[in-house]
Amino acid sequence: IVLPSSFEGQDPEPFHPAIQRITNFWADGTWKGPSAKLGAYWHQDGQFWERPKHNVLSILHAQATPPSGGETGFADLRAARATLSKPLLERAEKTSIKVSVRDIGDFKKGTEEDLAAFPDAQHPILDHHTLDGGPQLYVGSPHMAVSGLETPEAGRALLDMLLMHATSPSYTYFHAWDVGDVIIWDNTQTLHHSMPYNNDGTARRELYRTQSRVVIPESKNEEL
Repeated sequence: IVLPSSFEGQDPEPFHPAIQRITNFWADGTWKGPSAKLGAYWHQDGQFWERPKHNVLSILHAQATPPSGGETGFADLRAARATLSKPLLERAEKTSIKVSVRDIGDFKKGTEEDLAAFPDAQHPILDHHTLDGGPQLYVGSPHMAVSGLETPEAGRALLDMLLMHATSPSYTYFHAWDVGDVIIWDNTQTLHHSMPYNNDGTARRELYRTQSRVVIPESKNEEL
């Protein structure tokens, strides 16, 4: 998957547009500054793609890590769905998130031409996995609007409750990176979050990310 170069800090790996540099230094060795950060909130990569293009796998590899901090948090949206209370399940039953690429903080520097190439997407909050039909939550990120309730404010309140539930300690794992680590995850059933660290220009947090789509079999007998 190749995203427009104006997205995500305008820092694709030179000559490899499908690889994003998730780092506090530019490829030429220049420090990006103390405010350089991507994905510093709970979110699902690919939420802005229309279905079924939202079935995105992410692969993240560490080549340099700071002395402390800079972990990546992950939240299990299958487990979170399985333990939702009956009132919340009933409340969320007919709701969807409405995703505009323009509302995603990491893309705020996108050019108008690049932003216009992505129509708004919509995903049911009570979703099912494309491959096995397993129930899961699909909450996108805190930036999303929610349709299907009485008011936008009611939708916001529901999304906040679901995010709080899904990112509680029972469903989260925080990975402390070592050089050479590789993590692969399925974004349709996983939230993730880049955690803070002391970004004063003395230490590198250098990760590389690429993405691929889940291939959907045309029949149950077809191999992935």
